[in-house]
Amino acid sequence: MLKLRWPRLSRAQLLRRAALAYLIVWVLSPPLGYGAIWRVLAVLAMLLWLALEALATRGVLLRPSWWVLGAVVFVLYTAFIEWLVPDSSAVNRQFSIWIMLFFLLVGESFRRGRDDDARFCFWLILLVLPIWMFTTLRGLETIGADVSRAISRTSDEAKQLTEEGIGGFGFVYTVLLFVPFLAHLTLWARGRLVGLTGKWQKRLGYGLIAANCLLALALLLRAGYSIALLLTAFALAFVFLIRSRRLLPFAMSLCLSGLLVLVGGLALGPIFDILQGVASGTEYSTKVRDVQASLEGGQSTGTLAMRVDRYQRSARLFMENPVLGTLTFNDVGKHSAILDRFAQYGFAFGLLFLLLITYIPLAMLRDRRVPIGLALAFLTIAITHPMTNNVFMSWGLVLYVFSYGTLAVMGIPLERRCRARVDEGVIAHA
Repeated sequence: MLKLRWPRLSRAQLLRRAALAYLIVWVLSPPLGYGAIWRVLAVLAMLLWLALEALATRGVLLRPSWWVLGAVVFVLYTAFIEWLVPDSSAVNRQFSIWIMLFFLLVGESFRRGRDDDARFCFWLILLVLPIWMFTTLRGLETIGADVSRAISRTSDEAKQLTEEGIGGFGFVYTVLLFVPFLAHLTLWARGRLVGLTGKWQKRLGYGLIAANCLLALALLLRAGYSIALLLTAFALAFVFLIRSRRLLPFAMSLCLSGLLVLVGGLALGPIFDILQGVASGTEYSTKVRDVQASLEGGQSTGTLAMRVDRYQRSARLFMENPVLGTLTFNDVGKHSAILDRFAQYGFAFGLLFLLLITYIPLAMLRDRRVPIGLALAFLTIAITHPMTNNVFMSWGLVLYVFSYGTLAVMGIPLERRCRARVDEGVIAHA
């Protein structure tokens, strides 16, 4: 019999979770992206969370970590530059990054012993995410394979599509960052989910994780973004094959992973040609052809030359202005979150931005309790995507919140002091 236990929470805890719940729903739900009322509510939810955090005994605002201070300094500096050096770009292009860094504060708050809040956000995200993955997949099937590309551009068509629940470029790449965690939990964590009591709760929890993983892979395959597909292949190979931190097994597994991804990429075309022939004359023929066209479209219409030109532009501007940067966004390449920050703000704040978006994956890579395959897959995507594309507010939800939620669900304490006690217990037991 399924028994549910509701934790007893204080009023502050309830309000904190309510604010985070709305922000999770708002960030992940495409229909809420354009409505002014939803944005106002999101601002109020952030202000409520910040007020509660300021009143907390060990809150990150009164006792900030170095990462919180770094995020605050970056936001204040970029806001000052926007005021000091106005350009043709609207200031709201910065809001996405500022909101992304707001989730850094949430993640750092979890590290103050709030593992239960991290698990709450983890399960809520997994309840909300499949709704919009399904509607996006349906849009790809019924409207067209390039529908996500259309949404990446600001237009009346994009607004109409998002109101129908179809996610665009940002949504697809947010789903990509979920893949390492979902794949690891699906493959290796069955029956070992902390916070769930009873056989049926664990089965339902694992079923929800597996369903999210399958939908995420289907969406990434169908969306046809070649970089996303390549990173997905590497993430799956790392999670599945790299299991040891010892040098020789790690090196061998890493080489094997790269070889399998290379061979798989070369064999993908012939495999779909064979499937197309086998499915000819059946109801599956159109499905196979659509997926094949999506993959080929992503490879053939990808604007590689344009991308390289934009990357080179940002790199050149940074070399010309390494200390202060250009201070204006007008001339940078606008296609690499990392290179663009170096070009616009110079070395110090470019490096600060890079550290802010990679410190959690790097910390996981160093933490011996975190599976090495999961940590390496997370780090690969967390660095490669911002280097080759822009970032967005939903990226921060996965980078700073869902990542810690996954660790909490895996039973890895988020607070450093708790981790030290766990290590001492393991050594003593050994």
